[in-house]
Amino acid sequence: MTKHRPSGRAGDSASPRPGLCAALLAGLILAFLPTAPVSAQDRTPLLMEDKETLFQRVLSRPGAVLRSQPVATADVANARVPTFTVFYVFDRKVVDGTEWLEVGQPERGPTEGWIAADQSIEWKQSIVVSFTNPSERERTLMFEDRQSLIDLLESELLLPESRELRQQAIDGTLPADSPVISIEPAEHIDITQQFYLLPILEAESAWLASGFRSRILEVASVPLNSSPMVSDGPSPEEALRDFKVGIVFVIDTTISMGPFIERTREAVQRISARVGDSEIADRVSFGMVAYRDNIEIAPELEYTTRVYAPLQLDQPVDAFLSEIGDVGPAEVSSRGFNEDAIAGLSEAISMGSWGDFGGRYIILITDAGPRAGNDPFAFLDLGPAEINHEADQRNIAIYTLHLLSEAGTGNHDYARQAYREISAYSQETNLYFDVPAASVDRFGQVVDSLTDSIINGVQASLDGELLEREVAGEDAIVDQTQLVGRAMQLAYLGRQLGTQAPDVFEAWLADRDFTDPRRAALDVRVLLTKNQLSDLSDVLNAVLETGESAATSPDEFFGQLRSAVARLANDPNAVVDADNLGDLLGEYLEDLPYQSQLMEIDEQTWLSMSPGAQREVLDNIRYKLRFYRRLHDQVDLWVALYDGSPEGETVFPVPLDALP
Repeated sequence: MTKHRPSGRAGDSASPRPGLCAALLAGLILAFLPTAPVSAQDRTPLLMEDKETLFQRVLSRPGAVLRSQPVATADVANARVPTFTVFYVFDRKVVDGTEWLEVGQPERGPTEGWIAADQSIEWKQSIVVSFTNPSERERTLMFEDRQSLIDLLESELLLPESRELRQQAIDGTLPADSPVISIEPAEHIDITQQFYLLPILEAESAWLASGFRSRILEVASVPLNSSPMVSDGPSPEEALRDFKVGIVFVIDTTISMGPFIERTREAVQRISARVGDSEIADRVSFGMVAYRDNIEIAPELEYTTRVYAPLQLDQPVDAFLSEIGDVGPAEVSSRGFNEDAIAGLSEAISMGSWGDFGGRYIILITDAGPRAGNDPFAFLDLGPAEINHEADQRNIAIYTLHLLSEAGTGNHDYARQAYREISAYSQETNLYFDVPAASVDRFGQVVDSLTDSIINGVQASLDGELLEREVAGEDAIVDQTQLVGRAMQLAYLGRQLGTQAPDVFEAWLADRDFTDPRRAALDVRVLLTKNQLSDLSDVLNAVLETGESAATSPDEFFGQLRSAVARLANDPNAVVDADNLGDLLGEYLEDLPYQSQLMEIDEQTWLSMSPGAQREVLDNIRYKLRFYRRLHDQVDLWVALYDGSPEGETVFPVPLDALP
């Protein structure tokens, strides 16, 4: 397979421009890029205080007005500035005691007018948060001020008081003096489908009464293109009745898998018999992807991946069974014990029909570990975490049914760790299940239990009911599937009902669930432009290539990296001393409440690492580069923050753990 790098900045075939807004690698990129002439219509925003690379930005408050000059009586340039519009600040002036900001949206001008400083909010970071799916936790409360939230967190009555406040918010009975001003919606808002800004304005740590640490955050909140809800739209119960489920089996079809392929086929036949001509028959669709291993090293295997049955809306189960009738095991052995499960999963995730379904499930069935991107025989440069991210972007749950055969005893620990990473669905839900002794009977029971649980969720949706969170029972796969099913129902309702983030101006909230602090209420993301993602890829590729070339002499890594950055900038005189990778990665990360592990690596740490640990760092960079390339090419994920935004300035909220 030919492996490629991103094609570069969108809509920009010339050399990179010097000004990038606050991105993860802004410091490195800006420090080393050449400076172009600046015209009156091509200006650079003001830098943040004590920063050399980060530009000042503000969010507009409700009622903000743009004027042609920095005086209240000047002509109006734009009297209808949407709330929380992101502006760069190009100049500041104080006129008659009032501070004015000259602002514009493109980071290289032209400017659009002047806005009074008190009609804006300083936004110092590009870090934002999104709500996690509330299926496994209580809904998040939003507080009017910091002290009210701190007082509650430190109260011995945290749980009963928060329950009372939450119920008042749900019932719409909050008293006028309540510290709570809003509550997270009941439905899940998928930020990749219903984009909204929840920028962090301030952040600090606090300790809950339970002993857990929580971060408390001041945020500004507004959906993009906010509009009133349609009063005569469907109710949640009515919307749920159209809930449909897609299930794609991804099956290892190497020589040892024959009995399990047949038992999977039997499980689908049982579903077919159960569903039959019932009212849920047209609400469940199946697909199947088979995988083996890289045919470049074993051509006799016939294929690396093969789609036997694409996932299609309203496809009869009988038609699916006909399409998979000739699925069978390979007749020759592959090289080594690991097989290319990640290639098979990638094929399934890439199916274009997932958007037709509310419930989205992949069931991986294998007796061997996956070839990760650091395996020289892997088909793709993707690791377990990256394939999990790709599934998460599409709200797909990956179940792994791992057959613990005697022949694979030495492979079990590696495979278990990799598949648990692939099948992580939330902090508390993991969809990895092993089948001891690779028993065909036990495997059949697991497949039946899993598919029955999914079908039960379809029936509940048809009845207009949300799956309830119940006390854990004896069957873990049923419990987990119920939680996943409820999460998918809430995400589906959020999409169908157009649920938006609370239309709150500014509020304080905690990033953990009060009732169960192990559960995160918020996902942390960094708002990157498409151009910034390309720059990020370029710089990380330089780090990777330098690390590869210095593998035999680790003591030369930092010196070679500085030279590589100079070559990237085409300006050897721009090289700066870097005590650690954080110095190269940029000052943007210095003030963030969430830190990057890569930032901590200095020359001494690098030299003290074993070759295996150094290889792990480089492998993680390689996996992320592949993920960035695929993210860059998914046009439908990128959002324009303002009218006329060029492609390179569209944004995507990248999960923090997907960054270096």
